Amino acid sequence: MSNQFHSVKQLLNAAIAVGEQVVVKGWVRTRRDSKAGISFINVYDGSCFDGIQAVVPDTAACYESVVLKLSAGCSVEVRGELVQSQGKGQ
Repeated sequence: MSNQFHSVKQLLNAAIAVGEQVVVKGWVRTRRDSKAGISFINVYDGSCFDGIQAVVPDTAACYESVVLKLSAGCSVEVRGELVQSQGKGQ
């Protein structure tokens, strides 16, 4: 995977193709944990008003030691595959 960083604006404007590996640096706006063992982290970087959602399963190596301790304002670097939201209107 490349060490090139992508802005949230680039990702939301489809400047990067779905399925590509991406790296985003930014701040946590919110974190929501599901009973199914998945955390949803809204990350923003200041490039636009909207944030992008990182979906992190509890199988991630840093899940308990890092992800579950994240709160609003924490700085993060998120790496993963860009996928289109399955939610209607998202």
